[in-house]
Amino acid sequence: MTGFFGPVGLCLLALALSATGMAAKLRITHPPGAPIYKEPILGQPFTTLPLNRILDAEVKQGEFWKITFDYNGLKTTGYVHEFLVEEVTESDLLGSAAPLGPIKTQAGLAAEIELKIEESRYLIVQERDLPQQVESLRSLVPKVFGLEDLQKQRQLACDIYHWTGQALSKQGEDARAIKEFKNMFEVDYLTAKRATKYVSDPNISQLISTAEKQYNGTFVGYSLQVDTEPKEAVLKIDGKVAGQSPDVITIDRPKITLEIEKEGYKPEKVVLSLTEAKTVKSYVLQSVARTIHVSSDPPGAAVFLDGRDTGKLTECDLGYVPFGPHKLAVKKDRYADWEEEITVSEGAGPLSMTVVLPPKTYFSVFVWGGPESKAFIQPKALAMDKDGNFYVADDGPMKVRKFNRDRGAQLSWGDEGKAFKSLKQPSGIVIDGEGNCYVTDAKGASVTKFDKKGKLVLKWGKPGAKEGELAQPMGIAVDKNNDIYVVDSANSRIVKYSSAGVLKKTWGVPGPGQGQFYLPTAVAVTRQNEVVVVDAGRIQKFTSDGVFIDAFAKPESAEAEFKRPLGICCDGYDNIYVADAGANRVLKFQSNGRFIGSFGGNGIDPGQMMGLVAVAVNEKGSVFVLEKGNRRIQEFQPPSK
Repeated sequence: MTGFFGPVGLCLLALALSATGMAAKLRITHPPGAPIYKEPILGQPFTTLPLNRILDAEVKQGEFWKITFDYNGLKTTGYVHEFLVEEVTESDLLGSAAPLGPIKTQAGLAAEIELKIEESRYLIVQERDLPQQVESLRSLVPKVFGLEDLQKQRQLACDIYHWTGQALSKQGEDARAIKEFKNMFEVDYLTAKRATKYVSDPNISQLISTAEKQYNGTFVGYSLQVDTEPKEAVLKIDGKVAGQSPDVITIDRPKITLEIEKEGYKPEKVVLSLTEAKTVKSYVLQSVARTIHVSSDPPGAAVFLDGRDTGKLTECDLGYVPFGPHKLAVKKDRYADWEEEITVSEGAGPLSMTVVLPPKTYFSVFVWGGPESKAFIQPKALAMDKDGNFYVADDGPMKVRKFNRDRGAQLSWGDEGKAFKSLKQPSGIVIDGEGNCYVTDAKGASVTKFDKKGKLVLKWGKPGAKEGELAQPMGIAVDKNNDIYVVDSANSRIVKYSSAGVLKKTWGVPGPGQGQFYLPTAVAVTRQNEVVVVDAGRIQKFTSDGVFIDAFAKPESAEAEFKRPLGICCDGYDNIYVADAGANRVLKFQSNGRFIGSFGGNGIDPGQMMGLVAVAVNEKGSVFVLEKGNRRIQEFQPPSK
């Protein structure tokens, strides 16, 4: 270590480097002269400039001015401490410099510094005027520059930083105190150790120890253990999530803001000064809410609180509902909604609510097939003829199967399935008024016609986007004239054919506008011969020639929204049924698009659905749904009167 304060010097005196201004003129005001450094830190100066010397300053970096001056005939750059100079204006330069008083001797300067340190030490021990003593001690730093005795420099500098740190600690500013104590070790390690050998205050002793570890490079951070009651509270350090209680957090700085958050409890926010290697903090959180236990008959109903869907189904707990009045609603498909004003009062344990929901819509009355049955393998589409027979398009070995109205498989139909070997990936099916069966093939980009006995009659279509071509055809429907409507899904259009496969009309392009489609999937025809098409976001109605009639794009409630519709059909009253695969439920609308109700829901039990792909309705109003996930067909009927 050479020169005043060693090679590193009092580096922490130079705060974070920052340019603070434009070029300025400076005058040296320190009588012994101003030491000039090569870097903006205190260390061994490379020269000293005399009193009243005028300097050109470029920028301010922390406590230092960057200056330029002539040195041995060369333009030189250096750094001077702000305490040793003053800014001057052009008018100041025109006048003569005011006398700064007699220059003190070395002994006199050292005695003056020692006296000031002793005065501050006495007041700090008495804990009097602490902020003023910090400023007084800091003002002594530049005066140490005038001492030529390096040992005296180190001794007095260590005393200055030692007592500055003590004053800061007594004000509760432990983080700043650690910096001052570290400055002391930076000046001279052995002198600092001697100066602090007999410190009796355990808190200050711990701060000095931390500063020493930082100086030696052995300090690995502050360990903060946070415990809360109750547990699992979110812990934030300086605004950023750091963990969940109980937790031990390692921090690289001594002063932090700790925030504790847990739903249903008052948040905590405290400023901590960490002085030890490990700090343990415990907090008891204040409750501001109560849990509501909601059950319903039947269970599985959605629970709403203050108009917001909680995302939970009965029987469930609504965690930490704030004290006071609330509106609780319980809703379940096929049942009437329940709503009531409740008051959450203070008390131990959850507040229990039991709700009885009256039935509203459809009930499952029959199920056939299932995961263990071989009736369906990968069912894709469902159709019914006027006699009540069922037809299922399946992506399994038997591509198309027919069942009579009593659900008996007609094994001989279609030459025991041989007639359907040409189908690659059946995606839609419909039966016309004469009993002919039409099947769309998504992979084969075609439509295949079979007669009432299941024999192959005709096949048309090929991959592409041109007229007469198809791309992933899906839903298919027939009108009272036996004209065929195909959802050309990947081309976002509807294609109309005669029963002989002759192209009659094409309409639709990709887009959100009227007559445009976004991923259309299914089509149906009403009793009025109107064509109803469903895509990813809405239902549209057209004449049989593709003229736009209406669109139902904005449902009156979230309950009426569908996520991924795959099937659609109409009943004798032109009510519209949509098979929503995204929610595994059937939605029912009036012909004008007004939402009536819905039934279904995820699951494997009767009345629930999994992998819903199609829906059909017979003349009696019974609704049949085809489920790919459960490999079955369910029959639903409205509640009995």
